[in-house]
Amino acid sequence: MSRASSSLLICLLLAAPAAAQQKEPLAPFVVDVHGVFARHKAEPSVATDLGVEAGNVPTRTFGLGGGAHVYVLRSTKLALGVGANFAFGRGSRTLEIEEEGSEEPVPGPTVRRHFMTLSPELSLNFGHRNGWSYISAGMFGRSKLYVDRADAPASGAPFRNTINYGGGARWFTNDHLAFSLDLRWYSIDAQPASAGLVAQPKTTVLMVSGGISLR
Repeated sequence: MSRASSSLLICLLLAAPAAAQQKEPLAPFVVDVHGVFARHKAEPSVATDLGVEAGNVPTRTFGLGGGAHVYVLRSTKLALGVGANFAFGRGSRTLEIEEEGSEEPVPGPTVRRHFMTLSPELSLNFGHRNGWSYISAGMFGRSKLYVDRADAPASGAPFRNTINYGGGARWFTNDHLAFSLDLRWYSIDAQPASAGLVAQPKTTVLMVSGGISLR
């Protein structure tokens, strides 16, 4: 089963109990504030270009994110939403290396991963005002994703074209505040090498985010 199919199945399972309850339509808008965890693919070519071992390149980033959505069409079961999401995160990894003539391992170079994304979305929402699930996707997003060493920091990384898809759910505990969860994939174009920056292959980033929603 593909990743997109898995995401769709999870979101539909979450949506089933919410959609079964015939309650008020969704509120006109919602704003999300989340903590984020992103999983990145291992990239041996990036490690080689940085002059480090493959295990030295971090495959996880942590940060903050959020978004805003307006529900332009609403019924008691379904709603169509238009919005955008953003996120930024960082991760680093330092390996200990064996140096000739040294009795103990010493810290090697610290490799850092930087990630920032901004993407528009269309969403299909299942449920009612106090709880709903959704699937969503967007084109024309832009992401900045690059890897550098702490002893040779990079700057001026370009934004890369991005497509995103995923889903999640929101559960309101009162009129204004909800707990929310989102599972999303970002497909990010390749980036050629440039001054101070190593080449980055085309990649897919998995992001899990959770926090609060406000309406």
